[in-house]
Amino acid sequence: MSSVNIHIKVKDFKKSLTFYESLGFKKVNSYGPDHEVKERYNGAAFQLGETILEIADGHRGVKPEVFQESVTSSKISLFIGVDSISDMLAVCKKAGIEPIVGVRHYHWGKLEFVIRDPDGVIIVFFAPYTKEEAEKVNADESYSTVLST
Repeated sequence: MSSVNIHIKVKDFKKSLTFYESLGFKKVNSYGPDHEVKERYNGAAFQLGETILEIADGHRGVKPEVFQESVTSSKISLFIGVDSISDMLAVCKKAGIEPIVGVRHYHWGKLEFVIRDPDGVIIVFFAPYTKEEAEKVNADESYSTVLST
């Protein structure tokens, strides 16, 4: 095996595209009725290091009703590494995206917080724990204090 890529089936493509772009995801290609690459449905792929995250409101091999479903559990989540938790929190704040779980410090040396995308997909952002990073988060009164587990 050489890679894992992620494909999220979305209800509202424009809303999801705006959501992921507002988080800083860099689109590397797109397709749809109004794009150079023609499809009956809309899609976009984002490059995350070696991984591709793709969103689409249709797919040739998936029943249409799947795209109208919401994710209602956190059984599967995206786990995305970032350089700075405080910087990622600032990006979320600017985009109006509130964490559903505030920043936590885990004993394995990570700071993490959790958001949910428009379809209910859980996204966990994580970065290495440093005292300086924890202090930056704690200094911003709009976020809860870093909790230890």
